[in-house]
Amino acid sequence: MLFLTAERRLLALFQTHGFRQLKDSLNLLLDQPVWWYCSDPDEPIHILESHNKVGCGLLHDSASLRDQWHEATVAAIHQAIRERVALMAASPPEQTQVIVPVLCGGETLGTIGLAHLPNYEQRRLYPLLPLLTQHLQQIAERERASEDLLGVKRLWKEVISTLDLEILSQRILEEIVTLLDAREGVILLVDQEHRLVKSAATGFDPNPRLTEEFAIPSTPYENKVFAWPQAAQMLSEGDPLRGWFLSLFPSSVEGRGVWAVPLTLAERLLGLVLCTGREGATLLPHQDVALETLSLGASVALRNALDFQQLQQKAAALGTVHSVYRLVSSSRMLGDLLGRNAILNRMGKLILQVMSVKKCSVMLLDETGRLIPSVQIGLDSEEIGTRPLELGEGLPGRVAQEGASLLVNSPTTDPRFASDPPEFYPAASYLSVPMFEAEVIGVLTVGGRIGHNARFTEGDREVLHTMAEQAVMALLNIEFFERQERIALQTMKVFDNLFETGDPDLRGKAHQLARFMDSFAAFLKIDAQTRQLFQIAAFIHGASTARVPTLASGEKSEDSALDRNEIAVRMARRLELPDSVVAILKDLDECFDGSGGPRGLRGEEISMGARMLTLADSFFAEGDSGGGQPGEVLDRLRGQSGQRFDSNLFESLSEFLNTAEGADTGGSPS
Repeated sequence: MLFLTAERRLLALFQTHGFRQLKDSLNLLLDQPVWWYCSDPDEPIHILESHNKVGCGLLHDSASLRDQWHEATVAAIHQAIRERVALMAASPPEQTQVIVPVLCGGETLGTIGLAHLPNYEQRRLYPLLPLLTQHLQQIAERERASEDLLGVKRLWKEVISTLDLEILSQRILEEIVTLLDAREGVILLVDQEHRLVKSAATGFDPNPRLTEEFAIPSTPYENKVFAWPQAAQMLSEGDPLRGWFLSLFPSSVEGRGVWAVPLTLAERLLGLVLCTGREGATLLPHQDVALETLSLGASVALRNALDFQQLQQKAAALGTVHSVYRLVSSSRMLGDLLGRNAILNRMGKLILQVMSVKKCSVMLLDETGRLIPSVQIGLDSEEIGTRPLELGEGLPGRVAQEGASLLVNSPTTDPRFASDPPEFYPAASYLSVPMFEAEVIGVLTVGGRIGHNARFTEGDREVLHTMAEQAVMALLNIEFFERQERIALQTMKVFDNLFETGDPDLRGKAHQLARFMDSFAAFLKIDAQTRQLFQIAAFIHGASTARVPTLASGEKSEDSALDRNEIAVRMARRLELPDSVVAILKDLDECFDGSGGPRGLRGEEISMGARMLTLADSFFAEGDSGGGQPGEVLDRLRGQSGQRFDSNLFESLSEFLNTAEGADTGGSPS
C-alpha cells in the first residue's frame, strides 16, 4: 500500500492538468522563471524547471551566492507557511521570487517557488498572490478528493467481492489510513461476546502481547458512535481505546492524536478503525463524504465475510465426518497403517486448519485414570497438555472430571486455575472438550486462536465438540481394524504351523521367521502396526517357499525365486492384504546396489519391509544350510552387505543379535 504523504501528494499535484495549465501560463507571462518546490522547510529544495537560468542563486556557480539564496528563501518559506498566503521575497543575486504555500484543507503540503524574476515584476504580481494561493489550493483539494474517491472505488472493486476476513480487514484498514493521511493504524472487530479485538495492523509492528491481551468491551462505543457528527472522531483524553492505541508505540510523540472510524451496519457496530492523526485535527468535508462511503462498503463486506466464515467453519466441522472415515479406512486398505497417535496427530493438524488455532493437544485416560499426552501440536515446553494430569488437575483434568467442556479466556486470571503454574497457559484463551465413548476417554484442547478474534466463542465450542466426536469414532474404528488384523494374523499362524508341522501349536519356519521379523523391527523402533504387516509378509513368504516346484532330482528349479515370489504375491492378493504387503513380497529379490530384479530398484527405493525380510530370510537360510552360531552365520553373509543387503540394516541386525531378545529369536536359526 502506497501511503500518500504530503510530499507524494505534492508530486501528484504537479502531474495534474490544472497545475500544468497554470505553469504554462506563468511561464509565458514571466519569461520562463526557475520553478522549485519543497515539502518541508527543513527538507532540501528541489528544482522543478530551471529553463537554464544559471544566473539564479539556486543554480549559481558561486557557493556563497547559493548560500545567500537558501538563507533568504528558507526564511520566506517559514513566513509563507505561517501566514498561509503567497508572498514575494528576494532571490539573490538582485532578483525577486514568488513563494506560494500549497494548502489542502487544514494542512500545508509544501511550498512552490518561482525564482529569478526581474524586480520590476513586483508591482504586476502583487495583486496575483492571493489568487495564486487559492488556485493552487483548489487544485490540491480537487486532486485530494479525486484520490479519496479512487480509494473508495478500489475497495468496492477489489475488496468487497472477497470473503477472506483477514485480507478484507487489512485492505479496509489501509484504505482508511490512507484517506486520513495517517501512517499507522489498527482495525478492531466486535466478537460474539461484545468485545473489541484486534484484527489487523499497518504501518508499525505493535507489541504482540499488548494486542493479544487487549479486549475492551464494545458496548460503550455501540451506544455513542451513532451520535458522532462525522464519519471519523478524534478520541479524547481518557478514552481507553486512545490510551491503549498510543501505548503500542515505543515512544510518545508530541501532538499525536487518535482517529476512530466506526464500521456499522443496520444500527449495529461491527468494528472500529484506529489510526494516528494530529491532535485536534478536523475532518475536511470531502474526507467526511469519502470516509462515509468507504466505511459503509467496508461494513457490508465485513458482515458478509463474518457470515461466510461461520458457515465455512461449520461446514468444515461437518466435513470431518467424511475426512476421518476416509483417513482411517483408507490407511488400512492401502497399507499405510496408522496407530492411535498417528491418526489423532493428523486429526490435530486438521483441527488447526478448521479452527484457525496454533495449539492442539489430545490427552487420553489410561488404566489408572490419569490423563496421558497423546498429541502435542504447537505447545510450549511446560504448557498444559505436555505432561500427565490427575483428574481435576488443570483445564483438561477439570473437563475430564466434570465431563463438560470449558471455554476459558485469560486462564491466568481465572480463579478456577489460580493454583496452576502460569506457564501452563501461555495463550490468551483455551477451549477444552471431553471425548466420550460410554464415558470420558480423553480430552481435546485448543489454544492460540489466529485472526481477528483471539478469544473462542460458543460457535467454536460447537465445532470442537463435533471434532471430538469424530476423534472417538476414529479410535473405535482403529480398535476394530486392529482386532480384525490380530485375528487374521493369529489365523495365519495357526494354519501355517499346521501346514508345516502338522501341529497348530508347534512353530514352523514361517512362524519363526515372522517372530524374528517382529522382534528385529521392534529393536529398530518401528511401530506396532507396521511390524504386524511385516509379520504377515513373513508368513506368506514362508508358506509360498514350501510350495516351490522341484525338479525330478529334488533340486529347486532355476526359476524358483521367481516362482516363489509370484506365488507369494498371488496369495497376498487372494487374501486381499494391503498393497504394502504385496510390495514387500514383490521386491524380495531386489538388491540394495540395484543389481536385483525384477525392477532393478536401488537403495531406499526398496521398501523397508522388503529389505528387512530379504536379510532375515537369508540369515535363516544360511543357518539352515551351514549351521553355526548367529555371529558366524552373519559373518558368512557379510560380503553381501551393501550389495544384496542394506549395509545399515546389516549392522543393526548384528547389534540386535547381541541383545537378549535377538539371541532368543535368532540364536538357533537352524
